[in-house]
Amino acid sequence: MRRVEELLKEKVPIGVLSNTHGLEGDMKFYFFSNVPSLATKLTEAIAYNEQLKKFVMVRFEKVRKAHEYYIVHLVGVNTVAEAEKLKGFVVYVDKSFFPKSKDGEYYFFELFGAEVYDESNVNLGIVDDIIETGSNDVLVVKKGKEEMLVPVIERYIVSIDKENKKIVIRVPEWME
Repeated sequence: MRRVEELLKEKVPIGVLSNTHGLEGDMKFYFFSNVPSLATKLTEAIAYNEQLKKFVMVRFEKVRKAHEYYIVHLVGVNTVAEAEKLKGFVVYVDKSFFPKSKDGEYYFFELFGAEVYDESNVNLGIVDDIIETGSNDVLVVKKGKEEMLVPVIERYIVSIDKENKKIVIRVPEWME
């Protein structure tokens, strides 16, 4: 029997089933990606509720945009009561679901856990989080209890090796 951690290892959270919509089992789905065209390509996924420690396989029958969320209909979920059971489940897809990112582009999941080095090859920590500021992303690099914020702009990012999860930066002047 596989553990949930093993099951989700190569998966990426892509959205959350939040509430019911209508009387025929439709649900509101908050999509995490900023690539809306991916939402309509959803077919099969794993939905996991960490609080309940439950997972289910889900198949998307219909996906349509509505306001800042999507309305989805899942195969076999045809009543409000059936949909209620899936509220709060996070939907995970295989990493292979995403189109290959181009040079200079990245998906957040490609950078999470990446080792960060300065130009002298000194390990500065790992990418623990990424903050979206609107103008550029900011890497949250942690090493022990220390934390460093690195803007993802040409001035500070020397290279990103997504395959080997290695990022080389110029240490921001406020950190020197």
